[in-house]
Amino acid sequence: MFCDLHMHSTASDGTDAPEALGKLAKAAGLSAIALTDHDTTAGVAAAAKGCKRAGVAFVPGIEVSADPAMVKPPKANPDEPTSGTLHILGLFIRPDDDRLAAISRQMEQARNQRNPMIVDKLNSLGVRIDYAEVEALAAAEGTAIIGRPHIAQVLLAKGYVKSIQDAFTRYIGAKGAAYVRRDRLHPHDAIDAIHHAGGLAVMAHPVQIKYADEDELTYIVRRMIDFGLDAIEARHSDHTAAQALQFEKLAEREKLMVSGGSDYHGTRKTVALGGQNVPIQVYERLRDAAEGVIA
Repeated sequence: MFCDLHMHSTASDGTDAPEALGKLAKAAGLSAIALTDHDTTAGVAAAAKGCKRAGVAFVPGIEVSADPAMVKPPKANPDEPTSGTLHILGLFIRPDDDRLAAISRQMEQARNQRNPMIVDKLNSLGVRIDYAEVEALAAAEGTAIIGRPHIAQVLLAKGYVKSIQDAFTRYIGAKGAAYVRRDRLHPHDAIDAIHHAGGLAVMAHPVQIKYADEDELTYIVRRMIDFGLDAIEARHSDHTAAQALQFEKLAEREKLMVSGGSDYHGTRKTVALGGQNVPIQVYERLRDAAEGVIA
């Protein structure tokens, strides 16, 4: 029996409606799933209903972006941009929590300000797309939150890039020519809001924070433990088997729980729902911790 504790719906930047995920999970042989849309819990109620109909255990969740500079070792040159991304999953949250809702609004406002700025920078580079095209794509897909993946898809459709990943590498990723940083939460604030909502805070896809070596990774995780981190996402579609084992061992050393998931986005990514074969015991331990059954 398996679970998948990281996926997205049309409530953020996935291509499947929240209510469809339960049936899809059942077909993929999953016994439990979590919906972790970016900075929103808007799809949680519909996903919960779909999972109940399909007989799949459901975890209400969210994925929040935080500032990696707050957990990385100090740089020799403080003005040098911090590489990598830091995302924190909230699992077993109360989706109507007021503090979590405030953070969601803050992050949505930051995203809405950044997206047109990215398009403006693309135009200054001779990449001719219009923000109305991005909005139209999101509307056609039924996605509620417009993000960089939508911009990447427009770039791909118009022949400016060869793939979604190429769009991020060349233009809209952290080192891309049209990158615009948006306001990022302090990790402590993100974790505090997740705990206020009764959830567990999980460091998502740690490979994406771009640590230099094992020592730096340990430093980062210990900083996050200081802020209240509960678990590490060990199995993820961006992780090799060796990396997943590394993260599992690190979690054990630091007395953290582990989580795991595919980071499924529907047709937006070539990632299979349930593709990480995360044992159902991972879900059960996290569930029991959230309920206070175990320490």
